[in-house]
Amino acid sequence: MYCKLRRLDLLRSGQFSDCELHVAYLDNCKKRCSRQFRVHRQMLSSASEEFQRLINHPDFEKNQRVILVDDASPDAYEALLLYIYTYEIYSAITVEMCAEWILLATKYNMPDFVDSYIEKLADQHWPMGTVLKIFQLANDHNRPSIMKLVGEKIVPIATQVLDDNSFLRLSVGQLKALMIILKSLGTIPERQLLLALKKYQKCNNLHYCNMACFQQFVEVTNLFGELLFEVDGTLAVDEKAGEVRRKCDVAAGGTALDPTHAPPSTPPPTPQSSAASERSLLVNDMETSEPEEESGAVGK
Repeated sequence: MYCKLRRLDLLRSGQFSDCELHVAYLDNCKKRCSRQFRVHRQMLSSASEEFQRLINHPDFEKNQRVILVDDASPDAYEALLLYIYTYEIYSAITVEMCAEWILLATKYNMPDFVDSYIEKLADQHWPMGTVLKIFQLANDHNRPSIMKLVGEKIVPIATQVLDDNSFLRLSVGQLKALMIILKSLGTIPERQLLLALKKYQKCNNLHYCNMACFQQFVEVTNLFGELLFEVDGTLAVDEKAGEVRRKCDVAAGGTALDPTHAPPSTPPPTPQSSAASERSLLVNDMETSEPEEESGAVGK
């Protein structure tokens, strides 16, 4: 215990420090500022290979042994340094900081840094937007402990999220995180989730005319397999039918399209024009068959 307090005192006082960590940030007036931590190379290098790489880089000495970063807030870096020096949590933590911790844990290859906060985070209130943002980051950076905690947080309100239409205001990335959670829980039927996706698509106008966002939306639908889309790009989920349209259903007939292909540039022919085309084909067949009969007569 005394050793931890001693190291904590070294961090706070900067005694015997041989380098500095400068964290750039924007204050409330959008003015660029920097918070400085007087640290020790041995402590940083022993905790992270990335810190060791930065310290061994030629620019480290050129910058007068200063490491410059701007990828997280000073509070997030303070929490990281406290963990490096003491392996314990001292600073006041909030759920909103978790996203930055995940990024720092990934950058400096310190997965145990985030895991150490799980127990304290579990007792806090998690806003829906924050929950999904954290889940998305945890999924992208392979943090199963965080993903499990987020899943537990969203279970009590899973049905409410869809019923009150609050999910319609989510970004596509947050929507994907929500669908991963709800699909894995299995408490809501798949058909209900797909109808929610169709509603989200309609509300946010995610069709062929908005191809960039539409492709992101298709990635969300791929969580449920290879689904089909109507001619205008709408997800082919009939609100009254009992089944969901998939690519394998094309063989049985239908107008749904593969979302990976753009819709046809010209409208489909009308029944009248189709009939006319069939008559034209019959005439062509008759014309091509008559010369064959004449040539046959000459041969005889």
